[in-house]
Amino acid sequence: MKTLGKLAVFGAALAVSASIASATPITLGSYSSTGTAIVGDANSALRLTGVDLTGTIPTGLGTLTAPGSSATYTLSPGTVWSGPLTNSTWVGESATAGPGGTNPPYGYYEFTTTFSATAGNYYGSLNVLADDTTEVYLNYGTAEQTLLVPFGALGGDNHCADHAPTCSVEDSLSLSGLSLLASNNLTFIVEQAGTESPGTDPSGIDFDACLTQTPEPSSLILLGTGLVGAAGAFFRRRQSKQSQMAV
Repeated sequence: MKTLGKLAVFGAALAVSASIASATPITLGSYSSTGTAIVGDANSALRLTGVDLTGTIPTGLGTLTAPGSSATYTLSPGTVWSGPLTNSTWVGESATAGPGGTNPPYGYYEFTTTFSATAGNYYGSLNVLADDTTEVYLNYGTAEQTLLVPFGALGGDNHCADHAPTCSVEDSLSLSGLSLLASNNLTFIVEQAGTESPGTDPSGIDFDACLTQTPEPSSLILLGTGLVGAAGAFFRRRQSKQSQMAV
């Protein structure tokens, strides 16, 4: 009886620990390569990995010219942009890309961050702020490439696009069925559509995300629940026998 009792406790511990392990979230957030990593972020800094100044929406891989993983800079939102999201900062292609700075050339700027995960299916959330607007990919350039956010239509807000994602209103997405690899990337292709004079049309990107592995049956969970069930059946038989002896 003592042995089965110990097995029951051990089995329950295995089941609980396996469930907790599978539910440990991955916390991501934007920060620049010249800044400081935000505490709790599991991803690398956003790097500038491609630029297209032709003004044509990129339609596939190879459209943007890679600048060799260039440095990025932390930007101040000032009073023009919404404040940064949780565990994140605004990021731009130059230190002067934010409000009040120098207007970056019209075009598309590709920013990429990488993170590791236990391969499998995940669910969670992604929050984005972008000026002017952005397209977001998971695992861009791989067989698992997934478009999470398409380009939004540019609106009439003289500071930024007023359709999601925007720089004045957070765009929140609920994600499910994401297939993560051991090594992953999130890629943001930020559209810079302004043609105003320097200082009136900034450009930047800000995001945070939380991803959790979808719970699935595992050998540990099956072993744990099996031991608990076996021990429970034994205790019920023993209790029944004791009741019969008492009568």
